[in-house]
Amino acid sequence: MLDAGELKNLGYRIKTRENAAFHVLYVEYFASMQIYAQRFVYNYQDAQDIVQDAFFALWTNVHLYDPRQSIVAYLLRIVRNNCLNYLRALKIRDEHKDKIIEAMIFSGMQDNSIDDELQGRLHKVLASLPEKGYKVLIAHVLEHKKLKEIAGEMGIAESSVKTHLKRAIRVLREHFYFVLFGI
Repeated sequence: MLDAGELKNLGYRIKTRENAAFHVLYVEYFASMQIYAQRFVYNYQDAQDIVQDAFFALWTNVHLYDPRQSIVAYLLRIVRNNCLNYLRALKIRDEHKDKIIEAMIFSGMQDNSIDDELQGRLHKVLASLPEKGYKVLIAHVLEHKKLKEIAGEMGIAESSVKTHLKRAIRVLREHFYFVLFGI
């Protein structure tokens, strides 16, 4: 690791787009930036990709960097923002997976366009769900009922309805992972 004076000098050199300075920053701080990113994303490869992207963003947008600021703090902020963007994207993908599962359930019960084997598997998995989980899933997905409405009809708390729905969707996700990801 570099001392404060060396870091300040390095920041000014990076601002002038000096390749050697950027290389020093990369060699000295890549590993620690990756460890920092891994605290957010819990995955070695994803953390490595995020840090690579952060270094690339620094290089391509060096004109935004103020060399009076610590270059390491600036890079940490880029890494943190990249991690948060990555996590947001994961959340969006998860929401889409749930929509795909809902569409599979709906299409499997409404028409014959779904493959017979897949439809049979869907019916088996739905039949294996606990009774309340099945009822909540069908009411929410097929009947388009609100969670509060389902809770009132079933005489249970809305939080219980959410729990039953999450568990049912998790079971479907586990059984239909190959459909979602083509595996």
